[in-house]
Amino acid sequence: MAGTLIPFDPISGKPGPLPGCDEYLPELGRDFRLVVTTGDETASARALLRRFDLLDHFETVVGDLFARMGKPYGDILRGLGGTPSRSLAIGDRLQADICGDCDDVVTLLVNQNGDTCNAGMVAWMVARLLKEDPEFPAAFDKLASTADPDGEVPRPTHGGEIVGSWKRQDGFPWHLLRFKHPALGGDRRIIVL
Repeated sequence: MAGTLIPFDPISGKPGPLPGCDEYLPELGRDFRLVVTTGDETASARALLRRFDLLDHFETVVGDLFARMGKPYGDILRGLGGTPSRSLAIGDRLQADICGDCDDVVTLLVNQNGDTCNAGMVAWMVARLLKEDPEFPAAFDKLASTADPDGEVPRPTHGGEIVGSWKRQDGFPWHLLRFKHPALGGDRRIIVL
């Protein structure tokens, strides 16, 4: 959570909300139920979100999620009455932020390689996926089918391997990856902004 919603400013070293949260969280909240998942303790995560005036945007905060690979998004979504294929996990670390218990949740990775994404880019990506298909795995597959291949596959990473890699340029570069790990059934669809 710290690196996704509340990244550290590379110049000041102080935490602050992802640029644009105040504008785009309400926009996303009109069409989606917003939930925070974190490895942090739930109460401290809620306090941090409250400190930056973000807590009221979220239906719930699910903390204390520790796993070697992925989070139990499928179980969390089923508990909330959500649909994995119509859900998007947004995070900043591949190992922590992919779905560990089902392959229907697409992951959007932000704040990679020292670049800080803004919330507008996340909202744009959500709209871009929905333009393709309301089911995010199908939308991902359609976008990958029209993207340029990016690098040799398979290639090892994070104890697993990238089995598909594509790049797109829609005003800014972004990547689509298919990731397979021996601890996970199936492969995971990942978008990197």
